Amino acid sequence: MDSNREREFEQLYRECYPFVYSFVFYRMAGDAAVEDIVAEAFLKAARNFHRYDPTRSKFSTWVVAIAKNCANSHYRKLRITSPIEDVPESRVAVPGEQDGVDDRELAKQLLGVLPDEDRELVFLKYYGGMRNVEIAEHLGLNASTVSTRLARAIAKMRSVVD
Repeated sequence: MDSNREREFEQLYRECYPFVYSFVFYRMAGDAAVEDIVAEAFLKAARNFHRYDPTRSKFSTWVVAIAKNCANSHYRKLRITSPIEDVPESRVAVPGEQDGVDDRELAKQLLGVLPDEDRELVFLKYYGGMRNVEIAEHLGLNASTVSTRLARAIAKMRSVVD
């Protein structure tokens, strides 16, 4: 990578690192491998920066897609498959006992009850600040599908605390 492209990558890295880290953190519900996956995603982005086309997507969108693939690969290696019924009670907030739990921990617990696809939608909408149309475009879905899935995900999280 030439020095101009290297400086460009460094600047983009600094700008979008917090967003990518948050995306991976919430998508993986605080899994201990978050930092490794974020590092792997940025390493792959650096190696393939010559392929990045700013006319097709924002840098953060491009790196999030790489991070998503890294997280999926991580889970494939672990072969984790557990239905929502098998989520330990300790990862779900108990109604009436949220007083001692800070907002970040509560959000982590609530997101933990969602499947990866829904967790990603909620993150992109509420933490990434994306509109449904942007989410749909990013994920290759219909905007109405995004709206429906978001509503169901929010309802599922509400059911945990109601």
